[in-house]
Amino acid sequence: MKKIQLGLAKEINFQLKNFNKNFTIKRINRDKLIFDVIVITPNTELDYKLINASKRIKVIFIMSLHLISKIKLKKIRKDIKILWFGKKSKSVLDKITPTPEFIFALLIILSKNFLKSQFLTKKNIWDPKKTASYSHEKMISTSTLGIIGYGRIGKRLMQIAKTFGMKILVYSNKPKERNASLKSIANKSDFVSVNLSLKNNTKNFIDKKFFAEMKKNSYFINTSKGAIVNYAHLLNFLGKNIKGAAIDVYKIEKSNDPEVIRLCNHAKKNQNLIITPHVAGGTLDSVVTLQKHCLDIIQNYFKTR
Repeated sequence: MKKIQLGLAKEINFQLKNFNKNFTIKRINRDKLIFDVIVITPNTELDYKLINASKRIKVIFIMSLHLISKIKLKKIRKDIKILWFGKKSKSVLDKITPTPEFIFALLIILSKNFLKSQFLTKKNIWDPKKTASYSHEKMISTSTLGIIGYGRIGKRLMQIAKTFGMKILVYSNKPKERNASLKSIANKSDFVSVNLSLKNNTKNFIDKKFFAEMKKNSYFINTSKGAIVNYAHLLNFLGKNIKGAAIDVYKIEKSNDPEVIRLCNHAKKNQNLIITPHVAGGTLDSVVTLQKHCLDIIQNYFKTR
């Protein structure tokens, strides 16, 4: 098989030190697409005219666990194959665990109110009893975790939480996997983690109606997709019934986005909001595993042609 010419979008940083001998991998030149395959992310801005004009392109690989760019890709020439990490990748994806690990780490940080503790300690306010009073009043082992979205990440998160003795409430799109309603999760959970996939029916899925129902001194975490949660509504309830929140994803992940700026400004002035730049799944070993799997999928596709 001849070497596959693969073009990488600027958003992707391949960590593999030794590329497969069957690939020549270069950064995409937007003026001329001389590649058999281009690898993009769901956030890559595509020049449809340029792609469709390149007769050489056979495959577009989306570095995503869900084909959330399907609507955009309808503009792509129909003979170009669209690949991503689909159902056949389950055995590989099941070994990718940084996101549920990150969620549980956020849960611990929120429960101990590390932001407030660090804020007071930096000011050399040394009052352990008073500082401890800002923490969650319950042990994690006696707390309830509400999981909204019960896919790969939600299931793994439940396993981790159960080892700590937590009570688990689950809301799933599949009724058989569900043991609680959204309202029940809001009313009864000490911690809520959103792990839904972004679809038309999950946009703005969590809004003021849900936040208003959350129990007093509860905590909220979102590491799924920014468009699923109305952050303006979240900010309205922070410091009221919601004691703290942690956010890792945003509708538009740019530093000059008005929503991002508003969240950053709140975090600067308060010790009840943790914001991170979409890093939940970003460990080196998980990135390398996914990148190698990406190349395997592409190579296997060309072997069958």
